[in-house]
Amino acid sequence: MSVPSKALSQLLPSSGKRLTVERTGSLDEGSGLCTVKVDGATVLEVSGERIDSGDSARNILRSRLSIQDPKSAENNAIAYADHAAASLIKCRGTDVEEEDISTLIKTLKPAHADEPAMKQLIQGYTNSLKAQSPCKEKS
Repeated sequence: MSVPSKALSQLLPSSGKRLTVERTGSLDEGSGLCTVKVDGATVLEVSGERIDSGDSARNILRSRLSIQDPKSAENNAIAYADHAAASLIKCRGTDVEEEDISTLIKTLKPAHADEPAMKQLIQGYTNSLKAQSPCKEKS
C-alpha cells in the first residue's frame, strides 16, 4: 500500500537500521494486519476490516484504543491522535454490498507520537486504499 513516506518516517525511530513488514490476512478475507518492525521491534500496526455500516472513525478510536477526544477530518471519515488514527470507507450503491471498511493505525514504543504525521499517514493510506476500489460487488 502506498503511504506518504515523509509522514511514516516521522513516526518511526530514527536510529533504526532495518525495516521489515509482515502481513497476515487481507480485506478480501474480511480482515488483515500489517506489522512494521524496526530492528526487530514492532513500532507500527495497520489493521483493516470489513464491518457493518454505521460506526464512526472516532468511535473506533474510542472503543478499541480508549482515545477519548480524537480530532476529525474529511467529514468525520478520519479520526486521529498523536499515536493512532482510524478511517472509514463507506461502501454504498446499487451494485455494492453495504458495509464499511475500517482502518486502524497505531504506533508502539519506540515509535514517535506525532499528530500531524499520523493525520497525513491515515489520509494517504485511506486514499491509496480507495484507489484500489475495495468495496465488494453484490453477489
